[in-house]
Amino acid sequence: MKIKGWSNSMYGISKLFEISYTFLLAREVESEGNKIFVNAMCPGYCATDMSSGRGNKSAAEGADTAIWLALHDLPSPHGKFITERSEIAW
Repeated sequence: MKIKGWSNSMYGISKLFEISYTFLLAREVESEGNKIFVNAMCPGYCATDMSSGRGNKSAAEGADTAIWLALHDLPSPHGKFITERSEIAW
């Protein structure tokens, strides 16, 4: 049901809440002095079962940014939304 600008699909809404929660969790972890880095990451449109194979990237290409974040030298991004090894302003 499309009312007041909300989508018929919950996919975009779920991503909105995921990114919002990432920012909140990053702030909480940071305030406790932990050495944990929290980020939201988008692999892009991958040719997987979820996209019925229509994506323009392989699953391995989509995993590149996640691997890059896991192995990133300090200082690591924190509280960011990352895709293609770059921050997306939010």
